[in-house]
Amino acid sequence: MADILSTILTVLLVVVSILMIVIILLQSNRAAGGMFASGAQTAFGAGSADVLTKITGGFAAAFLLICFGLAALKSSTRATQAATMELGKEAPAVISPAPEKAADSKEKAPTAPAAKPESPAPATAAPAANQPK
Repeated sequence: MADILSTILTVLLVVVSILMIVIILLQSNRAAGGMFASGAQTAFGAGSADVLTKITGGFAAAFLLICFGLAALKSSTRATQAATMELGKEAPAVISPAPEKAADSKEKAPTAPAAKPESPAPATAAPAANQPK
């Protein structure tokens, strides 16, 4: 589909280019007289310079639009082809390192010592003098 559209736009670009060249050569150059200076004004009338100028502007706009369209079409086609080729390749195998195991208990991470429970305060004995006999 993109190839057909690309071909149509390319042919249209060539046609617009040739027509723009012809229209530019038909315009009268006010300073030097132009290529067809004597015949252009009599063949097309006195107001033909304004019409030819407008036609030239239209062809120039069409030329630019077709060029931008072709560039966008070609870049999207190229990106699509690159993505298709990339998807067609086999993905490289991902090798992840095995987790390390501790060889002996010395290499284990140090742990905090267990907290010692506080012993309750010793009870004091009552004085012996106050005891009845």
